[in-house]
Amino acid sequence: MADAAGNTDVLSPGVRRRLQQQYERGTQSTQTGNFDYATELLTSCVVGDPGNQLYTEAFLTNLHRKYSSGKKSGLLSSLRTAGSTAGSKTSLMNANRKKDWLSVLKAGLEVLKVNPFDTATLLQMAHACSEKRFVETQLVYLKSAQMIDPKSFEIQRECALALEKVAQYDEAVACWMKAEALAKPASLEAQEAHRAISRLQVDMTVRTTHESAQQAIIDAAASDNSFQASSAMSKPGKRNRKEELEEKIAANPGELLLYAELADLLEKAEKWVEAESVLSRGLEATGGDLRVREQLEDIQLRHARQQAHIALRRATEQKTAESQQLAQQKEMELIRQELEVYRKRVDRYPTNTHWKFKLGVRLKQAGNFAEAIKMLQDARNDPKHRGEVMLDLGECFQRIKQYKLAKQHYVDAVQAIPERDIEHRKKALYRAAVLSMGLAEVDPDQLNGEELDEAEKYFTQLAGLDFGYKDVSKWLDKVAQLRNKG
Repeated sequence: MADAAGNTDVLSPGVRRRLQQQYERGTQSTQTGNFDYATELLTSCVVGDPGNQLYTEAFLTNLHRKYSSGKKSGLLSSLRTAGSTAGSKTSLMNANRKKDWLSVLKAGLEVLKVNPFDTATLLQMAHACSEKRFVETQLVYLKSAQMIDPKSFEIQRECALALEKVAQYDEAVACWMKAEALAKPASLEAQEAHRAISRLQVDMTVRTTHESAQQAIIDAAASDNSFQASSAMSKPGKRNRKEELEEKIAANPGELLLYAELADLLEKAEKWVEAESVLSRGLEATGGDLRVREQLEDIQLRHARQQAHIALRRATEQKTAESQQLAQQKEMELIRQELEVYRKRVDRYPTNTHWKFKLGVRLKQAGNFAEAIKMLQDARNDPKHRGEVMLDLGECFQRIKQYKLAKQHYVDAVQAIPERDIEHRKKALYRAAVLSMGLAEVDPDQLNGEELDEAEKYFTQLAGLDFGYKDVSKWLDKVAQLRNKG
């Protein structure tokens, strides 16, 4: 599967599982203070899948904890750092000159292993991620640089530009405001920041007015109910629920329900980054509790779906090449994240057919038909999804040119899909009928009468449900013409 940038490096399921196992061992090693071993494992994860946001975050978190003081005290320390990273920085410079972006990332990791507070290297790695369309990972490096040096105009500017690309407009405006405050008054930098703030605020207003009044009310209520309403309605000096939960977490850091409630509160306000950060803290404090891990995975998926939806809406409105490319990229990123999460769920719950169905559908969407077939076959005995599973299996077999198997699964789907699920029934009938027509005409010298009968049967059933469905009337006319020839 290629990504939006045309990259064709696809990780096999075995490699993904190996990297995931290394990631889990690495994060556990960080929690127990075995930072060097964690660095070794997490470096392998980032090299193996440089576009994976979770791997990059874990790599940087481990290094920040290892060098928790964050101090570069004294000349001796500086000389040690310079000596240790000289070769890696030379490799970094050469890779940048050649525009070999993956090599930039590899060399940058070696620099950060010695000095994770090197903002120049973080910016170079963020640029490499941008060139490879690893937007989420780009933001990880940029936000790390922002945390280290919040008074850098360049870092705030780069963060703002990256956030705008992924439609996180509020956060982009906040970064531009910080950049404007850092720039000298009336300088070119200050003017650029001011123009960007004005443009984004106008764009945000225009987008809002394009939404229906009802949706605007729903969105406002969803956002306000979490923090603004609770704090506005509270008596002066009274803490809001967020503050109360933070205080309780400080007093009881091992209480997972507190993290869950706070993350839910933040999610409702669409404070996605904060919600994920809270659950990451909870994951560490509870020793990797599975409930916290899965809530974090679910929030990350919902965030990715929202970003994909926003990018698609923007592409529909703007109709520019850049917006179209971003929409495609966000859709591919969503599928990648869903694949990753559903694989984990299947590994954790090997007898749960629901997760096998979910994974099978995403594998089909990603074009991995062979693995999708295996997963969907494991899920076909689930009565809740059987009809959809048969429909998806039929599509997979058709894509690998196993037409008789495909048709049989479409026929099974017709029988399994309940009558109330009218759209899936129509789709199954149409595909079974069209494929029967293809099989009827496979021999140009002799029409297959049985397949023609099957095609007529399914087209007739479909016409009874919806005569205007696609081109069913033309297919019925073609059936009649073939019979007249016979």
